[in-house]
Amino acid sequence: MLIVGQVSSKEEANEITFIAKLFIVGQRARFLASNPQAACASDEDDAEDEEEE
Repeated sequence: MLIVGQVSSKEEANEITFIAKLFIVGQRARFLASNPQAACASDEDDAEDEEEE
């Protein structure tokens, strides 16, 4: 994603940041939905991380 232009206020900057974060989450969700094996591997990694803590 490429955002070009000038930001005129802090509120506008916050909105752009929010949109970018939604885009990243959406991309990750799309990847996990299209690759069930990747989702399982990610769940295993998360479980290992929780055990270490």
